[in-house]
Amino acid sequence: MTCHSEKKNIILIGMPGTGKTTVGKLLSEVLGYEFIDTDSLITENTGKTPKQLVEERGREYFIQIQDEIVHGINPEKSVISTGGGLIHSEAAMRHMKNIGVIVYLNTRFQTIQERLDPSRKLVSTGGSLKELYDQRTPLYNKYADMVIDCNDIEPQKICRKIIEILEV
Repeated sequence: MTCHSEKKNIILIGMPGTGKTTVGKLLSEVLGYEFIDTDSLITENTGKTPKQLVEERGREYFIQIQDEIVHGINPEKSVISTGGGLIHSEAAMRHMKNIGVIVYLNTRFQTIQERLDPSRKLVSTGGSLKELYDQRTPLYNKYADMVIDCNDIEPQKICRKIIEILEV
């Protein structure tokens, strides 16, 4: 799989609660890569969280802003943790595929439900967490260059798995 490492970036996708930020920060430390969080970039650029943007301006506006910001990302040697909903933008996902290898942190629904704080409000279409999971899972699989099973595995082992497979 050395062909993937030529792209120089590792992009983590998956549901909220899968560990994208935790694994991303660990990976970036181990590899000496920069860590980029797309939701944090959106907040830095707009002064509002993704949730606030959706609430104040609507989902379509948020997706437009998200796409603009994501298309501005063109780093080398970075680990990019994406917002869970980035998967809904084909344009954003095409860009991500062009700049790196996409790693889907696959986690079963029950685990995600246990990890998420019940008070945490997700940027969603208004459906339940289970509906969101069922809707996004096929998209995560569609765009992933590789899928890592993250059930019952601590973040350090997930990092080692990614590094071994990508040979970075």
